[in-house]
Amino acid sequence: MTTLSQFLTLALLLPCQAFAPPRSRHDPRTTTTSLHDISEWRDHDFGLPGSDQLGVETGGRGPPKSVCMLPFPYDEVLLQGETKQLRLYEDRFIQLFRDVVDNHFGVVAMGLMAQSGVIQTVPLCEVEASNTMEGFGIFVTIRVVGRAQLLELGQQEPYIKATCMEITDQLPPNLELPNVLASNIETTLLALSSMEHRLNEARQNNEIEDKEMERRIAIAKLEDRFYMKDDEDDEDEKEDALNVVDKSDDDDMDAEEDDDDDDDDSEYLDRLGRYRVHYDIALSSDTQGYQISSRINGANNDDEDGTTKYERTPRELVATSWSAFCTELVPSEDATYRIQAMDADHLFERLKLAAHMLREKKAQLRVKMQKAGIKFRGEDLDEDGPSMYDM
Repeated sequence: MTTLSQFLTLALLLPCQAFAPPRSRHDPRTTTTSLHDISEWRDHDFGLPGSDQLGVETGGRGPPKSVCMLPFPYDEVLLQGETKQLRLYEDRFIQLFRDVVDNHFGVVAMGLMAQSGVIQTVPLCEVEASNTMEGFGIFVTIRVVGRAQLLELGQQEPYIKATCMEITDQLPPNLELPNVLASNIETTLLALSSMEHRLNEARQNNEIEDKEMERRIAIAKLEDRFYMKDDEDDEDEKEDALNVVDKSDDDDMDAEEDDDDDDDDSEYLDRLGRYRVHYDIALSSDTQGYQISSRINGANNDDEDGTTKYERTPRELVATSWSAFCTELVPSEDATYRIQAMDADHLFERLKLAAHMLREKKAQLRVKMQKAGIKFRGEDLDEDGPSMYDM
């Protein structure tokens, strides 16, 4: 059996150009094929040693499962609900795809490579759709629906297959503190969005020169990420905002595109908007299942002082904990935090990590605004009150 430490060397020998994001959209006349889902993969007995062990024997995780792996750089990690489009054209990856569909219920893992080796926690993805185009290979859309811990690597050729255990979140017995943290996360996101709006106004009014933000927006345009359509109430269009969204079919708009680059910036969802879009997707793609107490049921509850507060369900808290890491225009800039989030077994720990990351972003924006001499109405840039992020 190949050890995990040997996987990096093996993966580096695989020319990963054989599966890459397509450079152009698919022919709209092609059809997509819906496949199995992760629940069937969970229920299937792959006949591996330890498959009959649950609970204490497996550390509270599921039984060992077989999974095919596609290698990716670690900064391309996807989190709950996120999607990626690939084009498979090398024979070995086409064979892998067939194995995934025929024997693994459409579930495939992302093998994440870092300088120190292979990250042992991997995203589990469903093959959401596929298009086979003669002469071009197979266009595949994968969506993250879970994560797993690698146990060992078995098959090496023609593609990598591993044994893993699925990871489920551990919930605290009392959800009061996680609810407070989730509220603080959303409050910080609102403040960040407002501060970024003020910086964007200053940039558009030529008060400051922000080449870094211009670079991020340019990258986001190339990837067609988080483009806001006029009709964004429809749930399908919300989901499209995270993937590829058609901008406009109007020829006149295309002719004016070069002249209106600055105006295009305002058509992108702000940080809070990106959080809300991903929150809905993370919520709908979560298939773990949680035990919900009678007191905590996502309803409004009266506090001791008579005020009413909203208490999130475990599922809503989990969605918040993932979505907080999905607000950057260029997700790879948060790669380290995203890897740490994926590796966190405890919901409360991931919420604390998200809160810490957002506080750092807020501090960086504060310094940036102070250097530019920009005052932000309603936001004290000199101090933050006491927080519970370091609990």
